[in-house]
Amino acid sequence: MSFAALLKTRPVGDSFASGVNDDEHAAVADSGDVANADGGLPVVWHVIVDIPFLDGPFRRTRLSLDEASEALSKRVERATVVERVLRALRSISDADDWQVTISWKGVRAERDGESYERLEQELRAAGFDDGDFEIRVEYARSWGML
Repeated sequence: MSFAALLKTRPVGDSFASGVNDDEHAAVADSGDVANADGGLPVVWHVIVDIPFLDGPFRRTRLSLDEASEALSKRVERATVVERVLRALRSISDADDWQVTISWKGVRAERDGESYERLEQELRAAGFDDGDFEIRVEYARSWGML
């Protein structure tokens, strides 16, 4: 096995970044079991779902009563969307080990080993769009650095 073949990590569609495209690898990409596709090298996928609040800081000064009321209404509407995305994540994922962080920027839900392709497809099927969530994927090999 070549060194380049050992480095292939991420499925893209039904093929791997190294250009391998056969039924065995497509089945592995669909199942999410990428560790076996890498020649037995374990890869841990860390899925991050960011759900942003509105642009800008929550703290604003020198607002009129109407401006303050409107700003709070927008925040409440956005908080409702965030809640719906979190509920959808809960219904899509069978896992209970999501790590959720709430900051002034938004909500971040993180988990190792979740199928990120399926999450994105099912969130879009539930009616959410690009402004409602962002999925990022990080990976690590348990055998360490090269």
